[in-house]
Amino acid sequence: MADLSAFPITKRWPAKDANVIQLYSLPTPNGIKVSAMLEETGLAYEPHLVDFGKNDQMTPEFLSLNPNNKIPAIIDPNGPDGKPLPLFE
Repeated sequence: MADLSAFPITKRWPAKDANVIQLYSLPTPNGIKVSAMLEETGLAYEPHLVDFGKNDQMTPEFLSLNPNNKIPAIIDPNGPDGKPLPLFE
């Protein structure tokens, strides 16, 4: 099992399955593009709702993954050398 504990965002939005892509987003055009791509390619992922109405994107946990406070943000547990890889805009 991948260890995502180095990512503070997983404290706020815990992973149910740390071995799949963690997608932090909401249902906007940009957010849907990523989830549609993941569905089309058959990659397993776990969605986490980032509620802009509650300023979730401004929390220290979210900013630790994406300092630009934008969605989508992703943690790929199968990054280079077997280490989790953060991806963001």
